[in-house]
Amino acid sequence: MCTSNQLGYIVGKGGRVITTVPNTWKEAMTFKEGLRLEKKGESAYGEERYQGAGVKWNTTRYFAGITARKKQATGCIGTHSSEKRKNDALSREQKLQKVESNLLNLLPKLNKKKLKMREEIEKRIEEILKKYKVKEFLKISLTEVRQSYRVQIGRGRPGPKTKYKKCVEMVYSLVWERNKEALKREKNVDGIFPLLTTDDSLSAKEVLRAYKYQPRLEKRFTQFKSVHEAAPLLFKKIERVEGIMFLFFLSLMIQAIIEREVRLKMKEWGIKTLPIYPESRDAYHPTTSKILDAFDGISSYQVRMGQMTKEFRDSLTQTQEQILNLLGISSDYYWGQSVVEGEKSEKT
Repeated sequence: MCTSNQLGYIVGKGGRVITTVPNTWKEAMTFKEGLRLEKKGESAYGEERYQGAGVKWNTTRYFAGITARKKQATGCIGTHSSEKRKNDALSREQKLQKVESNLLNLLPKLNKKKLKMREEIEKRIEEILKKYKVKEFLKISLTEVRQSYRVQIGRGRPGPKTKYKKCVEMVYSLVWERNKEALKREKNVDGIFPLLTTDDSLSAKEVLRAYKYQPRLEKRFTQFKSVHEAAPLLFKKIERVEGIMFLFFLSLMIQAIIEREVRLKMKEWGIKTLPIYPESRDAYHPTTSKILDAFDGISSYQVRMGQMTKEFRDSLTQTQEQILNLLGISSDYYWGQSVVEGEKSEKT
């Protein structure tokens, strides 16, 4: 998204963009480098609640002030996430531990076979640091010691007239430690992710709020591909593709309406969860697919004996009845009894 061609095309068609800024951009590098040297004040934006094994709170803040980008008519703001800060610190620590483990494994291989020369050892160390990208966080020292020893010239047992030659070889040893100053500076940018916007009318807080809405939009694309199993259409006419896509659009709208109705009623009636996940696990934000799955296998049976017909129905669970109440659907309507009575009245 963050390329001149993409941004120019979207803005040229009347669109607006809010997206993260790559670390390769000069503005992002300059901003983070400034934070490494000196912390800046943050303006609190709000909190997000994550439900899982425990209740977590992720505080998202933004840095006041917008930095303009000269190449395009865009603005950049710096944002900070407490959850991302933890993830960044954990990721860096894991990388450092892996590098230190690789260096430990390298120690017994020094001064043997392909690791007898300084250039070869430095090349192997550089490969390890490049793989995990933590070169600036480690101080590595490759020391060398000259060792001399005598070697007999010629074969045979040594005697009074045996001649020796003196050989000198370099023995390398590896020592490292963590760069505490660099690690301290890097903590200042943990949790930071710059945002770009092409709409100058939006404040920093409004940009962040719009960006945090993104997962809800992408949720529909996920449902479009997974729940509805959308696949490429091999039609010759674009009109047929548009017709099928319109049906998918309607199904997503109905799906969103069902979710909205259930969640609003849950909030209104003080219901926190519905046990509709496998093994009756709680769902804090029920989706339409899981709501419909809760009624999977429910059936009605009709037994005809001559001119007499008797209907048997499966019993609805408490959760199923609760879902019907949240949707405002009566049990008679669910079983189709109201529809059948309506048809009979029309015929009479």
